[in-house]
Amino acid sequence: MDLRHMNPSQRAAVEHVDGPLLVLAGAGSGKTRVITHRVAYLLELGIVPARIMALSFTNKAAGEMRERLAKMVSPGIAAELSMGTFHSLGAWMMREDPLTFGLPGPRFSILDQGDVYGVVRSLLREHGHHAAGNDRRFDLGAIVQRISLWKNDFVRAEQLESLVVDEYDVVAAAIYEHYGERLQSLGAVDFDDLVCRIAHVLRGDEAARDRWQGRFDYVMVDEYQDTNGAQMELLRQLVRPPHNLAVVGDDDQAIYGWRGAKVENILRFEEHYPGSRVIKLQENYRSRAPILKAANAVVRNNQLRHEKELVITRGEGSPVQLVVAADGAAEAAWVGRKIRRMVMDEGIPTTEVAVLYRSALQAKAIEEELQQHGVPYRVLGGQSMYDKKEVKDAQAYLKVLVMPRDELALRRALETPPRGIGARSMERMAAWARAHKAPLIEAVHRAKDVPDLPHRALESLEYFSRLVHRHQARVREAGVSTALGELLGAIDLQEHVRKETGSDAAAEARWGGVRWLLGSIDRYEQRMRGKGKPPRWSEYLGTMALDNGSSEDPNKTEEARTSIKGQVTLATLHSAKGLEWDHVFIIGVEEGTMPHRRVAAPRASDAIAGDLEEERRLFYVGVTRAREQLWLTRGAGRIDRGKEIPREPSRFLLELPDDGSVQEYQIEKEEELSSQAMGDIADAFLAMIRPPE
Repeated sequence: MDLRHMNPSQRAAVEHVDGPLLVLAGAGSGKTRVITHRVAYLLELGIVPARIMALSFTNKAAGEMRERLAKMVSPGIAAELSMGTFHSLGAWMMREDPLTFGLPGPRFSILDQGDVYGVVRSLLREHGHHAAGNDRRFDLGAIVQRISLWKNDFVRAEQLESLVVDEYDVVAAAIYEHYGERLQSLGAVDFDDLVCRIAHVLRGDEAARDRWQGRFDYVMVDEYQDTNGAQMELLRQLVRPPHNLAVVGDDDQAIYGWRGAKVENILRFEEHYPGSRVIKLQENYRSRAPILKAANAVVRNNQLRHEKELVITRGEGSPVQLVVAADGAAEAAWVGRKIRRMVMDEGIPTTEVAVLYRSALQAKAIEEELQQHGVPYRVLGGQSMYDKKEVKDAQAYLKVLVMPRDELALRRALETPPRGIGARSMERMAAWARAHKAPLIEAVHRAKDVPDLPHRALESLEYFSRLVHRHQARVREAGVSTALGELLGAIDLQEHVRKETGSDAAAEARWGGVRWLLGSIDRYEQRMRGKGKPPRWSEYLGTMALDNGSSEDPNKTEEARTSIKGQVTLATLHSAKGLEWDHVFIIGVEEGTMPHRRVAAPRASDAIAGDLEEERRLFYVGVTRAREQLWLTRGAGRIDRGKEIPREPSRFLLELPDDGSVQEYQIEKEEELSSQAMGDIADAFLAMIRPPE
């Protein structure tokens, strides 16, 4: 392999073979290239592909890594590599060895976040932790987060007493053990189980540990600074001496402490693996000098970090602009005008412009300005396709057809559309199923045997049972995609969506997600037929649950997606990580926003207190997204409940260098655009999106 195009540090990381390796990869230092080349280098040395495991934090990142390797080696060899996320690795291990990991078989359900919320909500009601008549006394997310954090720290129920400090802790502790029991009774696992249970079992079962340690010779982990306690423990149990574990990450980009990630994992890697080799990738190939000077000056104020500094390779450029507006409205107006001039007057591609912010609520004012100026934009984040109600409803019916023992899916299908089966009827069926040690679907099919069911509920259940039997037969005749489409038509789910939205147009837009699901199922069936294998629906649904999904609207036609010449990106600083643009605006750089006010005044529901150093790292991540130009904007005041409140500049701005690489200027309130100017803007926008003649 020719490695001459790599710098000495990159090459050293690629050529390190045996023993633990920590690669501290600064922003823009080419870490993805190092990871892929190291895998290819191991293959060139004759390592069997299946004995190399590469882990990342998203399925998208794992897929992109595999695509790169397919071009470097061959698609066939790349397909043999073990690549995925911690959660997909755990799901695969559970399916390969279900009994070892406490599951009755390989056909188990993976609960998504919505399912977890449903289970927790049900447990709270059962244990009387809701105020009378008020289902929202507690923030469900705060309860779920506490349970998740305790599981990832391997906390047992009897240890909780010493950890309880507030009302939310009390409530979460009260249902903690019951939550695990409920998942066990459902034959299901949540995302945390996919890592925690694997690590726990391997730590206590020597035979299982030896068996699984023998599966991989080399393990690599990307974004190691984002690992939590359970993920680190999984690695420690999975990798045996001489610990051929190579981790790549950057403690300066550790920004997920609020969801359980522990920056200490990367800071103490050498303690966990004595004799580790540490290689620093510091040459930055992304940003101009003023941007890197600002980034280095700010992040060096953190105490908990490895000593390192981004090295300039691209030369000088425009100074970082610190823009002070009179208030929030003036800030948004200035950003909108600036972007309009850049795009329409200077010819800068919209795809190379981004506006970043600490909180998603800040996007609204920028959206309004860009709409006014006719500048197309996209908002990163958004609701995952898999989380949309109509798609989850259709998924429930899919599970009823192919995994009828999934109780949560069956309950959802019975309730949507409403068919007169109330909570009492559901409890009577559940009690009958428990008494007969049968799944809930058996109670549906034998509804006549369930005592005390109201006549209307009994009729509905018998009709539902006939529907299920009929369409399960259609699965055998025509395939799942066809059978599911016919079943959704038989229950008129689309009409139910129309009634929920109250609008034909809105219903049609939402139904596009269901069509997308049916298309996905059809493609999966065709792919499995092409391989000569039967579909494995538990694996398909598990992969769907694990996937982060896409926030892109599937209802947009290809023509609609390509009719505009790109879009300006609006994104939170968290969702911008891993991305880069030529021109970046970071707005609202004020105390209370960046860093967030919860650093000084955490909410009662916060499971983890705010961390000033993490806020500084988050700002650093935003700064290092820019390649050519960076603007940092703030308002001298903000309107709050009709009053203008002065705002202090972020302390991070006070840490910027004073060597001329940062320039500050102020803007005042300006008059609104004239109608003539608005007309000119509208004409310009139409010209942008009008297809060529």
